[in-house]
Amino acid sequence: MADDIILKGLEAFNVEKAEEKAIILERYLNEILLFNPTLKLVGEKDRDEIIYRHILDSASAYSVFLSQTEPGSTIADLGSGAGLPGIVLSILFPDRDFVLIDRMTRRIGFLRGVKAKLDLKNVEIIAEDVSDVKGRFDYVTSRAFRPLSAVVSDMIKLAPKAILYKGTKQNIKEELEEMEKDGYSFSSSIYPVSSVGEKGERNIVILDSWRKA
Repeated sequence: MADDIILKGLEAFNVEKAEEKAIILERYLNEILLFNPTLKLVGEKDRDEIIYRHILDSASAYSVFLSQTEPGSTIADLGSGAGLPGIVLSILFPDRDFVLIDRMTRRIGFLRGVKAKLDLKNVEIIAEDVSDVKGRFDYVTSRAFRPLSAVVSDMIKLAPKAILYKGTKQNIKEELEEMEKDGYSFSSSIYPVSSVGEKGERNIVILDSWRKA
């Protein structure tokens, strides 16, 4: 039986096979709850708050990833941390491949444990700083990571397109203007999404056709 909050959230996002995926997400949640006191994976301690602020917030971009990515594509999650959004997305999209990149040893250990325990065959884990990664992917994503101006040069080297979790449209505007000041040209689209139970504004930004002018 799936956790009711997770299941209702996935159903609100029109996730396919919502109950099946909610059960796996609850197992992932239990791993976060088990290891959070020692590894400090997320700031919240309350179970429901972690569901709303992290699990469902990561799932809120489901429709964007469904329309903007293809089965078989490879998506790199930069600064994956506890696997948010990479682990969540890998459960929602078993037909896409996800590469979780983080430099912190304790997080990498946690991610490897989750990959094994949940048998996530579409997940690869890289223990490196984003700037040191040599691979090339179809897409990059990130959530609660560095400002765009601090990481855009690395993103461009890693993928032709980015799907990024961001906050308010005003903050997005400021980050994009900073990129332009730094000499980058790009195409951008903003998709407002509803994070069930989450307060505040959540938008997904898509960047492509980007280059250093």
